[in-house]
Amino acid sequence: MPGFEHGYERGVGMIAQTVVVALLIGKLVPVLVEAGYLPSGLFWWIIPTSIVSVVMTVDASRFWSFGYLAGVCIGIFVALPIFIKAGLLGPLDLLTYGGLAVAAVALRVKIHSSSL
Repeated sequence: MPGFEHGYERGVGMIAQTVVVALLIGKLVPVLVEAGYLPSGLFWWIIPTSIVSVVMTVDASRFWSFGYLAGVCIGIFVALPIFIKAGLLGPLDLLTYGGLAVAAVALRVKIHSSSL
């Protein structure tokens, strides 16, 4: 079963993926739209898809071990300040991923306490 180190990698990886997507959408896509290579409005679905992804991640967390979940949460809270300080993520990202970590822990604790 995956443990803390695997969860840590996932937590940091989630934040790194967010930065990559944010850079692509924020920097590359506008240039391609202005040049006429992409139609405007093509990426309106990114935010709703991200919200669904966060909800699915919280739902999947009920199957994670406590060690893996701790790794994910610590990875998120280690990576977020680094990218926020660099100006690559904003307060909404902090709220989203902080909420994800809190919701995942709350769900896992609720499941654990109800099985006792």
